[in-house]
Amino acid sequence: MAVACLLISTQTGCLGLLSNLMHATGADKIPAAYDGLEKSRVAVVTLTENSQFSDDDAARILGRNVMQHLVTEVKKIELVREDKIANWRDTHGWDQVEFAEIGRGVDADKVLAIEVSNLQLRDGKTLYRGRADVHISVIDAKTGDQLYAHDLDEFTYPTTAGQTTTDTTESRFGKLYLGILAKRIARQFYPYDAHEDFAIDSLIAR
Repeated sequence: MAVACLLISTQTGCLGLLSNLMHATGADKIPAAYDGLEKSRVAVVTLTENSQFSDDDAARILGRNVMQHLVTEVKKIELVREDKIANWRDTHGWDQVEFAEIGRGVDADKVLAIEVSNLQLRDGKTLYRGRADVHISVIDAKTGDQLYAHDLDEFTYPTTAGQTTTDTTESRFGKLYLGILAKRIARQFYPYDAHEDFAIDSLIAR
């Protein structure tokens, strides 16, 4: 069927069939940049400039969202509970950011470290528009080796326009922005739909 459709590709019906077939089989998905979190016990450690010495809402919201995507999309991953990581940092100090040591302390195989800097939610006085620089790394808890690293420089949402301050609150927009950022981080580790970015700004309208 696929060969026949290719031979008569001017027929929109066959093109649609091929598109549906590719989607159903996952052939139109972008592969994971790093698939080494599969079958591993992983500690997600999220740091912002405000979380060096204590808990931080933005770090907590971002980390929880990343974990939700990972547990849904990554095969046979086991995630260390958030409270177990927080308890370890309470005991050893929130300024302790030696990721491999944290991983060993909570019995993780690997640490997914998310370091956020320059987080901003406003574009001027009347618009909400999120921006942040993010460094993502995966560390082997046993050896301390860095297994994967990626930077999201000046990740901005929405990309084309902001949301007026009269339409929402900073708290609500912050949760939206961190949710979008979390998915962009998490999808480094599983295949994702190549078309999902096209509609991302439409979330503002909802």
